[in-house]
Amino acid sequence: MNKKILILVAVLMGGTAMSNAQLVNDSTELIDAGVMYVDPLFEYPVAPEELSDFRDKCNWLANNFWNAFDIKAKDAVDQAKLNHAFKVYATTAQFADKDVVTLAVDKLMKNLQKNPILLFQMTKAAEETVYGPRAEFWIDELYARILSSALVSKKFPQSKRSRYEHQLKQLENSMIGNTPGQFDFVRPNGDAAQYFPMSTPTIIIFGDPNCDECRMGKLRMQANVTFNKAVTDGKINVLFIIPDAEEGWEKQVEDFPKNWNVGASETVGDILDIRDVPEIYLVDSDGKIIAKHIGTTEAMNKALSLIN
Repeated sequence: MNKKILILVAVLMGGTAMSNAQLVNDSTELIDAGVMYVDPLFEYPVAPEELSDFRDKCNWLANNFWNAFDIKAKDAVDQAKLNHAFKVYATTAQFADKDVVTLAVDKLMKNLQKNPILLFQMTKAAEETVYGPRAEFWIDELYARILSSALVSKKFPQSKRSRYEHQLKQLENSMIGNTPGQFDFVRPNGDAAQYFPMSTPTIIIFGDPNCDECRMGKLRMQANVTFNKAVTDGKINVLFIIPDAEEGWEKQVEDFPKNWNVGASETVGDILDIRDVPEIYLVDSDGKIIAKHIGTTEAMNKALSLIN
């Protein structure tokens, strides 16, 4: 997390006597390797001092952060400044109660329905902050909520709608607590196969045999005796799926464990959220996603905890 963002969040929590005027002057953030500085779009609120509990402060900020934001502005605002505001908001909102954030975001997006310019800009800010490749942290539920609210509006730009509809569909198929979307894949021997949730806890690794992190992850999993026994005994399933595999991938997976299900899929990238390589999902025995965006060690430990 950017050091200046952390300092700013501490100020919003009321952890310092810094004045609001100082806050506006000192909360500039370095953008894109030092080529541009951005001052706040509006004066960020500070949680009341009488709220001593950290979560209470986060809940208060979730409800009140956008109070000073002019949602009736007819012209577009500075997108970089809005991105900065959303980053600060999301940094605190991720520690607030889920139901509080849901109600607050729904209220914000409802108020923006009459202003299609700002509605679209807020969607872009959310994408930049909690979803896109430059996001410092991902909050899938928050972004999906914003997309759902934005796409309800008939005034949402038609030229941008399909892009965000696609993102929302992927997230809904990939959300923690949801059943993952089924997908087809082909095994190295050419046999067609399909993934669908089963009654056995399953680790799904979307990766590339040439990826260094993928190779290291494979070695860590092979070296774990307890985990390997659980896979061999059929208590845990492991899938290694290559999205959009290049020609000759079959040769590249010849040394993969024989007790793994290995294959390639041309369509899984359209169905599931695969923003990183490797991208690892853990699906429990009820067929629900219980973890994603995790490393191999965490995936193994969580999977073993489901069968012990």
